[in-house]
Amino acid sequence: MNDYFLFSSVLLIGCLFVWAVVSATHGRQQSLCDAEVGQVFSFEYLQPLTGERKRHLAKVVEPVVRFSDTDIQHMNSRSSYRKHDPEFERTNHLVTCETADGEYRQFYCERAVNCRKPFFGLI
Repeated sequence: MNDYFLFSSVLLIGCLFVWAVVSATHGRQQSLCDAEVGQVFSFEYLQPLTGERKRHLAKVVEPVVRFSDTDIQHMNSRSSYRKHDPEFERTNHLVTCETADGEYRQFYCERAVNCRKPFFGLI
C-alpha cells in the first residue's frame, strides 16, 4: 500500500511539473493584433525578404498601431525602404515590443505565426 501511494505521489508531482513547464513556455494561442501593453507573447516572425522564421519572446511596450489603407499608401509613397521590391508589403497592424535580449523591435502582427501568450509571461 505504501509503495502504491509513493508511486502515485511521484507520478502526480511529475505530471504537475510537466504541465507547469508546458504552460509557462507555450500558453494559449492568441493573436498579436489584439495585444495590450505589458502582455508577453511567444511567436515565430516571418521575414519576407529571406523567407526565414525566427521565434521571439517579446513584451508589448506600446499600444498596437492600426494603419488604414490610406496610411499605408502614404508610407509607401514617402519611404525608400524596399521601394523597388514587388514582394514587400506593409500590413495594417504594427506592434512595438521588447524582446528577451532587451532589444526594442516593431513587428507587423500579420507576420507573427504560432503566436501564443504564456501563462507566466515573464521575460
